[in-house]
Amino acid sequence: MDEKKREKRFSLIRLYLYLIGALALGAAVFALCYSAGGANVLAAAATDSPAPNGSASPGGSAGITPEGTATLTPTPAPSTAGRLIPFLGANGLWGYRNAAGEVVAEPAYDAALEFQGDVAFASKGGLYGLITRGFNWISPPAWSAVKPFSEERAAVESGGKWGFVDAQGRLLIDYLFNEAGSFHCGRAIARTGAEYGYIDINGAFAIPQKWTYATDFSADVAFVRSSNDNSYIIDKVGEKIATLSSRQHGSPYSEGFALIQEGEQYYFLNRSGASAFKVRYDGALPFANGYAAVKSDGLWGYINLKGYLEIACKYVEAQSFSNGLAAVKDASSGLWGYIAPTGVYAIQPLYDKAEESWQKRKGPMAAYWRAVSTYARHLAHALTRATDNPSPTGGVPSGAADVGGEG
Repeated sequence: MDEKKREKRFSLIRLYLYLIGALALGAAVFALCYSAGGANVLAAAATDSPAPNGSASPGGSAGITPEGTATLTPTPAPSTAGRLIPFLGANGLWGYRNAAGEVVAEPAYDAALEFQGDVAFASKGGLYGLITRGFNWISPPAWSAVKPFSEERAAVESGGKWGFVDAQGRLLIDYLFNEAGSFHCGRAIARTGAEYGYIDINGAFAIPQKWTYATDFSADVAFVRSSNDNSYIIDKVGEKIATLSSRQHGSPYSEGFALIQEGEQYYFLNRSGASAFKVRYDGALPFANGYAAVKSDGLWGYINLKGYLEIACKYVEAQSFSNGLAAVKDASSGLWGYIAPTGVYAIQPLYDKAEESWQKRKGPMAAYWRAVSTYARHLAHALTRATDNPSPTGGVPSGAADVGGEG
């Protein structure tokens, strides 16, 4: 009789060991393959766990040398390499985190922009300055407004006028302009009066101020509009490449094509200013990642750079491709998902809003570890019961089926 009870106890233990082993293996594979950083999450969790021998002190962890002398190993500071992301603290100020989510600068700034190279604009006392990755001021707060660096220059405002500085905060172009944009193709939108022109990298006007509307240069061309409400495509010296009517409005060139809206119709121009595909759409978005979203007969699809309809028009709404995926709203369910360039769903349509699908991708990893944790608790409970109070039937302990529970 005792032999049978022992056999049942060992069977129960083996069952639980198999279950927890399978779940742990699945979690490990998931962590390695998970595109949203599962392996990093596990590494971070391991780093945050206390050392098994002794308790960690605020400055590091205790250890024993071979001679028996206690030593203190400093805890490495969070890395400031790579992308540093501004975040809003509970105190209403801004700080920075690294890509692993570690705080590298406590919230202390009125405003903070992302780093570009080794510097970033940050604000204190209502003025912007430049900080380094060590969070020291390379240029103390002095500007009332700033724009991101582009072509090694950034537009900054002081005393109601705009000029340009380099990454060390040195003034390259004096504060001369009522308004200024960022440099693209060696040109930046600027004005000293009511109309816009374009300056070169030395601050001289390369294209006169005679436009009521202007866009940034892209592929060495830009869209402008005159006081008679006609629009033009111009080159870097201001020569007109193409003339558009007052009903035609264009967006900057992207991947070799400009998107034009004329009334309720949309079409694309090539770099020569000619119609690219001789097709007009009910709606369209600029090219990105080799594809442009287009709308026909009330539904959205995607064309490639040759103008061929690569993904059929079958979505209620669509967004541009980014990093190989595009958000689309499914016509059947009315929910958002993400498709690959093949048109196959990479993330099924399950979300009311497009961005929710990315936020909820963290859920499966947490579910795996919650399941493993639950089975571990049940295993410990089973071992205790098997030793102290053997089950007369050898059945599964109560609650073992509650895999998703919080315990």
